[in-house]
Amino acid sequence: MSANEMWDALLDMGVSEETLQIVTDVAGYSERTLRGVLYSVEGTETFPEEEEE
Repeated sequence: MSANEMWDALLDMGVSEETLQIVTDVAGYSERTLRGVLYSVEGTETFPEEEEE
């Protein structure tokens, strides 16, 4: 899953674009950073789309 796909999935989960922008401005735009956001929101580092594969 690419960083762009992760970004979109987080938006679909209800994370605001403003929040994502702030976090990636501070920590960098990467898959690792976006997995950290997912962990803070859902308590997991695996996106639902990844589990289906």
